[in-house]
Formats: sequence, structure tokens, C-alpha cells
Amino acid sequence: MIQVYHGSDHAIKQPQYLGGKADNDYGNGFYTTEYEDKAKSWAALNGNPANSIVNIYELNLDKLKILDLNGCGVLAWIAEVTANRGTNQEAADIVAKQLIKQYRIDASEYDVIQGYRADDSYTQVIEAFLMNQINTFEVERLFYKGSLGNQIFLRSKKAFEHIKWIDAYEVTLTEEDKRSDFIARQDVNRFLSQRIKTILLDGYEVTGITARYAIQNQLIYRKEDGAYEQTSV
Repeated sequence: MIQVYHGSDHAIKQPQYLGGKADNDYGNGFYTTEYEDKAKSWAALNGNPANSIVNIYELNLDKLKILDLNGCGVLAWIAEVTANRGTNQEAADIVAKQLIKQYRIDASEYDVIQGYRADDSYTQVIEAFLMNQINTFEVERLFYKGSLGNQIFLRSKKAFEHIKWIDAYEVTLTEEDKRSDFIARQDVNRFLSQRIKTILLDGYEVTGITARYAIQNQLIYRKEDGAYEQTSV
């Protein structure tokens, strides 16, 4: 049994199966986190600023099948997010479809998915990867810098039977919290803008595992050391 949180603009005493939107990170389901401070931020930033609510739940993970994308490598995570969120550019979409084909894990048999939270304003990081402007290491670093947090996503009907509402309270994000989030996003935007400039004007070539490299070389993720290796032909 673990305690999880969900930020919203109202109390949600009974999360509804398939009551969300299909174009979120991991599809239609209910998104929670073990980190109360992240739920506070999500409530204030993405809910109604005048009425930001943190819901508290107990989640019984016993007998639930869990897919932990954090242990599957960033390529599997990117494939999952783009499969659900889509892309904003036609060229990026072409690459995304191939990555999904090669690296997306079939989650149909899982009740719960754990992994990074993408957030609408950070999808540009994924798009930059799909356009071969950054590598996998930089994707992870930029999301870590944004401190968006880890989320626990309830996807199956069975999972919804294992969550129990405990309480809810109103929260107000401090000016310091808002500034910290703004600076993190600003730094990410600055890095991506500078990278595009060096590629276009200086002919900079991104090294490491880019989207192109991942597509041309089928890779396997080694969980023990967090690295990728090429499969033997």
C-alpha cells in the first residue's frame, strides 16, 4: 500500500475509469504521483489557479501488473509518449512512428505504468530529439532539470478498484515555486534554441544516441548500468 497524490481543480473522490483524455502521456487513465510537492505544482500550474486542489489516495499495488518505464530506457518512454501525444511536425511524426514500431513496449497487459511526466511545454524536448537535434542523454538531463517528477498512471479497470480517496486540500503555489519552474523552463528553451542555432549556422553534428542512430541500429537497454547496446545480427 502506498500513498499517492493527484493535483486538480476539484476533489475527486472516485476516479473514473476511462474518464480522462487519450492524448495524455500514457493515454486515457488516472495520473498520480508519490511526491506531494509535485501534485501541488501540477494542481496550481495546470488546474484552476483560483481553486487548486491536491487529492490524497491510498493505492494498493498488490496483484497489479506494473510497467516501470524508468527501467526500460528513454527510447521506450519517448515511444510511449509520442504514441499517445502525437507530434507537432510532419518530419518528427515520421521518425516517431518508426521509434514506436521499434521501441514501444506493449502495455495492454499492464494495470499501472510508472515513468517521467512530459508536460505540454516540455514536448518540445521530445520533438528536438525526433529531429536529431539532441541525444538520449540530453533528453534525460533536460527532463531532470525541469523536475517534472515521476507519475503513477492507472490504466486498467482493475487498477481503479485498488485506489481509495483519503482527503483533499487547497493549495497555493508560492512566488518562489513559480519562479523556480519558470527558470527551469526558460533554461530548457535557451538550450534548445542555442542547439538549433549551432546546427544551422555552424554545422554542428549531434553525437551519441540520436533518433536516427536508434532507428538505424536496433538497441537493447541494459537496466543494470542504464546504457544501450546494439543487438547482434
